[in-house]
Amino acid sequence: MDTRAAFVSFKSRYGASTVFHLQQSINPTHWLTEEAPAPEDVYWPFFSSSFMRKWISKLVVVVACILLTILFLIPVVVVQGLANLTQLEVWFPFLKSFLDITFVSQIVTGYLPSLILQLFLKAVAPIMVFLSSIQGYISHSRIEKSACSKLLWFTVWNVFFATVFSGSILIQFSIILDPKNIPSELAVSVPAQASFFISYVVTSGWTSTTSELARIFPLICHLTTKWCSKSRDEEIEVPSIPYHKDIPRILFFGLLGITYFFLAPLILPFLLVYLCLSYMIFRNQFINVYAPKYETAGKFWPIVHNAVIFSLVLMHAIAVGIFTLKKLSLASTLVVPLPILTLLFNEYCRKRFLPIFNAYPAEVLIKKDKGRSK
Repeated sequence: MDTRAAFVSFKSRYGASTVFHLQQSINPTHWLTEEAPAPEDVYWPFFSSSFMRKWISKLVVVVACILLTILFLIPVVVVQGLANLTQLEVWFPFLKSFLDITFVSQIVTGYLPSLILQLFLKAVAPIMVFLSSIQGYISHSRIEKSACSKLLWFTVWNVFFATVFSGSILIQFSIILDPKNIPSELAVSVPAQASFFISYVVTSGWTSTTSELARIFPLICHLTTKWCSKSRDEEIEVPSIPYHKDIPRILFFGLLGITYFFLAPLILPFLLVYLCLSYMIFRNQFINVYAPKYETAGKFWPIVHNAVIFSLVLMHAIAVGIFTLKKLSLASTLVVPLPILTLLFNEYCRKRFLPIFNAYPAEVLIKKDKGRSK
């Protein structure tokens, strides 16, 4: 009987690994072999999909991610307008007397922009999971890993870069008429966004971490489902760890700490409080609340490594640019070797450690097979 897809078992781990890495047909798109996920990790909709369907799905997802990134620039521009009191008075002159009140101006320009941006970001995580689910993966773990990468770089671009650039160019539109002042304006505006990011750490970091302990929204959803369900004696479904949401948030705060520690050290105490809260709360959640649905096998560590390397290189680039514009030639010269050394270290890690995450070593597989045969 012909079948479009099937699980194939082998007598040894080494044999399974060999078949997995060998091309099975002259036409590489005819017979495709993938590492089989655990039974509870299988995602069935794309299990028997053809190469062409998966390829088209990936193309559609790439276009959708680009469009989503462009559309998200609209709330970022609005948020930056709220964060600037002068710009608000230009846009809404009838609110000038109301905005002159100190308490109101502090709320509108300090807490409100970060809160609005956080509310928009809440809708991005489910969208990224949906886009990853139609990308052609056959396991929930790969879907969540893909969603984690998408959400991380979406957050870095739309929250960090778009905020910095909109704060320097869109708010001060006049500098476009004089391009020679753009580098100096950017050198001033990058550290000037520190107050926004400090409030973002408080609204996104502190609030989300403390709400994780209470889990009010999941509790309301559970009570609503139980009340609407006919059978009220159903077992409570144990929640799984939301890697795709928590890892990008932590890595983004790491990027803020690395890039702003020498520009605005005031952000460090806020990040330290966030990290301490995260350690205590998530330790409790991992032990008493969450239950993993699949074995990650350390697949998220390359994402963490790449994000840290990117943060370091970005910090070096900002430092070189600022020291150059400040005419501190000695400082900028001393910083230049740092990104080179960082990239060399990254290349060493890619050669030494990354292959371990892509495939199990043959030496380990053979030892395990011999141990099982005994």
